[in-house]
Amino acid sequence: MDKKGKISESMSKGLAILDLLGVEDCGYTLREIADRVGISKTSAHRYVSMLCDQGYLHRSPRSGLYHLGVRSLALSQAIVEHSELVGLVKPLVDEAAARHGLHVDVGILSGDAIYLIYRHDSQDTRAFRSFSYASALHYLAAGKAAMAFLDPAELAELVGRLELTPKTARTITEPEALLAELAQARELGFARNNEESLPGLIAIGAPLFSLRTSAVVGAVSFDSSTANYSMKAFEDRFSGYLVELAKKVSAVVSL
Repeated sequence: MDKKGKISESMSKGLAILDLLGVEDCGYTLREIADRVGISKTSAHRYVSMLCDQGYLHRSPRSGLYHLGVRSLALSQAIVEHSELVGLVKPLVDEAAARHGLHVDVGILSGDAIYLIYRHDSQDTRAFRSFSYASALHYLAAGKAAMAFLDPAELAELVGRLELTPKTARTITEPEALLAELAQARELGFARNNEESLPGLIAIGAPLFSLRTSAVVGAVSFDSSTANYSMKAFEDRFSGYLVELAKKVSAVVSL
C-alpha cells in the first residue's frame, strides 16, 4: 500500500472510532473499540491516543472508558449552528413542534444508519434519551419510515445486513416480521415505534424524498410519551400532520 493509501486507511479507522462513540456515547474500553472497529488492540491504542491528544476523545480517569471529547462536541455544535441544511429545516420543524406540542426529529440516511440533523425537544420527552446523531434503523420510527420506501431489492439486502439487536422487549428482531411491518408502513404512509427504542416512548415517522430523483433520503418523526397517548391515539391524531410536514421538509432537503 502506498503512503496515500495508508493515510486514507488511518483516517477511515479514526473516523470509525468517532462514529462508534457518537452512536451511543456510553463509554467503551480499548478492547471494545478494537473489536467493534475491527482492528488490533495495539492499533486501537494508537488511534485513541492520537484522538485524545487532539481533544476528540476523552478517557475517564475514574472508569477508564473512552468518550467523545470537548473538541468533538464543539465541532458538532458548530455544524448544527452553521449548516445550511439545518437552517432550512429548523423553521419548519420548530413551527410544527410549537403547533402540536411534540418532539420532532429529522434524520438523513447514510449507509445502514440514520443521522440526526435537527431535533426539537418537547417537555414530555426530555426524560428520555432519544437517538443521537446516528443510530440503527430497525427500532426507530424515522429509521423504519426511510427503510419502508427503499427499492425492494435494496431493502432486502439492507435487512439481510442489519443486526436486529433488541433495545426493548418490543423491538422487532426477526427479518420477516420487520419486512411485514415495513410493508404496512408503505400502505399507511408512515411507520410506528411502539416503545421499541425506549420503554414509554412512542413515535411515528414519515419518509423524506429527493424531489429530483424520488429516492428516499431520510425521515421526520413525531415522538411522545405513553403517559400522554396510546400508540393508536397518537397516530390517529398526528399522522396526517406528520405526512404534511415530511412533504415540506422534502422540498427543502432537495434544494
